[in-house]
Amino acid sequence: MTTAEARNLPALLQGLHEEGYSGTVRVSGSPGGTIHLRGGLIAAVETPGAPTATSVLLTPGRIDDETWLAACAAEPDTDGLGGYLVSAGLIGAAELEVVCTASVFDAAFAMAIGPPGGWTLDGPEPVLHAGRGVEPRRLTEETTRRIVRLSGPWGAPGELARIRPAALPDAGLRRGLSDRHRSVLSTVNGRRTARDMAFTLGRGLYAIMLDLTRLEAQDLIRWDTGGPADGRPSTAPRVLPGRGAPDAPEASPPQAEPAAKAAPLPRRTRGGGSWPGETRTRDSQPRDGQAHEAHAPDGQAREGPPGEASAEGSDALPAGTTGGHGG
Repeated sequence: MTTAEARNLPALLQGLHEEGYSGTVRVSGSPGGTIHLRGGLIAAVETPGAPTATSVLLTPGRIDDETWLAACAAEPDTDGLGGYLVSAGLIGAAELEVVCTASVFDAAFAMAIGPPGGWTLDGPEPVLHAGRGVEPRRLTEETTRRIVRLSGPWGAPGELARIRPAALPDAGLRRGLSDRHRSVLSTVNGRRTARDMAFTLGRGLYAIMLDLTRLEAQDLIRWDTGGPADGRPSTAPRVLPGRGAPDAPEASPPQAEPAAKAAPLPRRTRGGGSWPGETRTRDSQPRDGQAHEAHAPDGQAREGPPGEASAEGSDALPAGTTGGHGG
């Protein structure tokens, strides 16, 4: 399939799946990213908008840096790195597959809630992956479900992703909080976005955003809708609390500017996703065609794709494993 034949990104990926294509799809936009296909299946998705499987393994210390560097030296081909990690006993095969698959769903979600862009095709590139890969249709349906799940009073998920929540004074003293919610609360400081928290904790963006909505519902945090609305990534520090790196210093108050020069308020857009309903072609021109949409069944409590780790944060792993990724 050529890029001109596809009316949107899901249609392109479905066509490449039917052809058994192996290669990369580079998607522009904010944040944009790279989709890696193997035999038509999506093996990995990398984007600045969400942690990769590598970040999920390294940031919380599931595999320490020294061990990781030694593994990369022993197996320089990144495509074969996953197999080496398993054979060396550094991680279980099932756990690695869960982490890699969850990162595919999470990265697709992160790309979908940003402004849409075009795409180009390129040859295969080595990337950490495990398992068979994900079918494009399944990825599209799950991405749509997540966007619907996180649409609320704040608007589309893309707007929620730009919010910088602040913790209420007594939030840390509340009893009955789960460890996962307490860890998210520890990163809330009024300056970090959900993306910053995801990189800080080494967890999925979708899982973090879901936890933030629950913390807000419990009156543990408050929304701060200030901050940049131009789509630029946040630059808040991405380190684990207690590792010695201080939080970013408070910014100096900006000088007052004439009212005539004030920037206009951002306009809320319906949906906000460029993955499931994106209709941009290679040169980012809109084309006719219906957006693909699939809603979760009523009453469905599952927060992850069928057969994957529960996204009650999507970082849950099978019994007896550790680590994980928001997916």
